[in-house]
Amino acid sequence: MTRIVLPGEPLVEDATALRPWRDSDVTAVARACCDPEIARWTRIPENYGESDARAFLLHRYDAMLAGTTAPFAVVSPQDQLLGSVALMRMDWAHRRAEAGYWLAREARGRGHATRGLRMICAWGFAALGLERICLYAATGNQASQRVAERAGFIREGVLRAYMRGKEGQYDMVAYAVLADELVGRADEAPG
Repeated sequence: MTRIVLPGEPLVEDATALRPWRDSDVTAVARACCDPEIARWTRIPENYGESDARAFLLHRYDAMLAGTTAPFAVVSPQDQLLGSVALMRMDWAHRRAEAGYWLAREARGRGHATRGLRMICAWGFAALGLERICLYAATGNQASQRVAERAGFIREGVLRAYMRGKEGQYDMVAYAVLADELVGRADEAPG
């Protein structure tokens, strides 16, 4: 088992920073996750409350200790919680992981998801020795697909009826980025 240790200092790019989650984030997580758009595209339950947020943070901590997830809070320079980005479902034998993210409504459209995704991938390649990071976005979630493409991910195909969502089975667009691809594309991608 590989235990994941997050960096001691935040990862920063422009107006976006990634830092470890804190117990004090509970209220902000609960507030952000009340947004129906987050519940629509993720496994976050509707009617999300502080007990759900506490369980979310506890699960992130346990998964990090188990070596299966590298979770970060996405924050502003003033340390305001903007969202979440994580590397999860680590497959250490094949040096790959899956990326996932969500942003609070007021943080969207400002490049935070793109920068957060680029930063966590660069960190995952350098610090964890990963060679491939994939992500899946519902075919109807155009915003998430744009984030993936701006962050340098390559669209690999559509997986039919791949994930069960709140509105039934979702077709998912599969994306991936390899360690040697991220550097060139990240420099070219708009924020």
